[in-house]
Amino acid sequence: MNLSLALLAVTLSSAAPATPAATTPPATAAQPRRVLDRVAAIVNGDVVTLQELEQRAAALGLAAADALPAGPERDRARAEALRRAFDQVVSDKLFAEKAKELEIEVTEKQVDDAIEGVKKQNGFTDAQLESALASEGYSMADYRTRIRRELQNFSLLQYKVAGKIKTSEEDLRNYYQSHPQEFDGEDEVRVRHIFIPFPEGGGKQAQAQARAEGQRVLQRLKTGEDFGAVAKAVSRGPSAEEGGELGWLKRGTIHRTLEDAAFALKTGEISGLVEAGPGVHILKVEERRRGGGKSFEQAREEIRQRLGEEQAENYRQQYVAELRRDALIDVKLPELRP
Repeated sequence: MNLSLALLAVTLSSAAPATPAATTPPATAAQPRRVLDRVAAIVNGDVVTLQELEQRAAALGLAAADALPAGPERDRARAEALRRAFDQVVSDKLFAEKAKELEIEVTEKQVDDAIEGVKKQNGFTDAQLESALASEGYSMADYRTRIRRELQNFSLLQYKVAGKIKTSEEDLRNYYQSHPQEFDGEDEVRVRHIFIPFPEGGGKQAQAQARAEGQRVLQRLKTGEDFGAVAKAVSRGPSAEEGGELGWLKRGTIHRTLEDAAFALKTGEISGLVEAGPGVHILKVEERRRGGGKSFEQAREEIRQRLGEEQAENYRQQYVAELRRDALIDVKLPELRP
């Protein structure tokens, strides 16, 4: 988790504006640079310093840029990180001005509730949260300031876009039908398994004996013996007592070699000898299905939330552009210019 001020992501529900959804993944904060007080820009008379931008840009590519060898590529990457940070800072400052004008305030309780939400999501105690902040160079006071700003920004956006975010039944169905890959689920196979291990320390001859035993088992299966009964009699795997039953498997849940062999089989088909790990395996696919899929009714609220978030982000971008058109922004730092 990254607790740096640059990356605090407090995603809020319109019904509960004080509850953060999550924080973003860990990132290494940039080391403080020698120049700490250079004026990068002036936004409606408010100074933006290079230090402020570098702190905000720490997880937006600045650290990676500074690690590159000196040259054009490093300069381009650094400028891009600073420009992205500058866009965030400008938005925050313009939002703060508008919130003050509209007398939108955030209470201490809302800030407290937001911090509790972050702690709960990440399993942190007070001490662990403070330690994580300190490791990135921030104090709890810094963190509270950032959360207060995020809550204020959200409240302002609620005020501006209230009633504008709408999703019709037709919108929901169109999304469901046009994104089948998101709701179809994935293939699953129900597998039985026979395992014959290579004797530990037995060398090539012992391995050859295990393969020969496996071939004899395959021959028994080819003559029509019940797979479950044979598995119970000869398998040394943990599922032997259940007739080799492994249950329903999805990709990514067993050894890749066994997975590829299982998913290549048709229903009722038995594999040849499959070598994986410390022995040989024989697999049988009992059934195949498409698991984890969602009907439209099951996916309805997920789609509604997704479309609502997309609309909210579009409105946010439009509102930021509107505020920037009316703002006086004087860029001093060459890297911030397009």
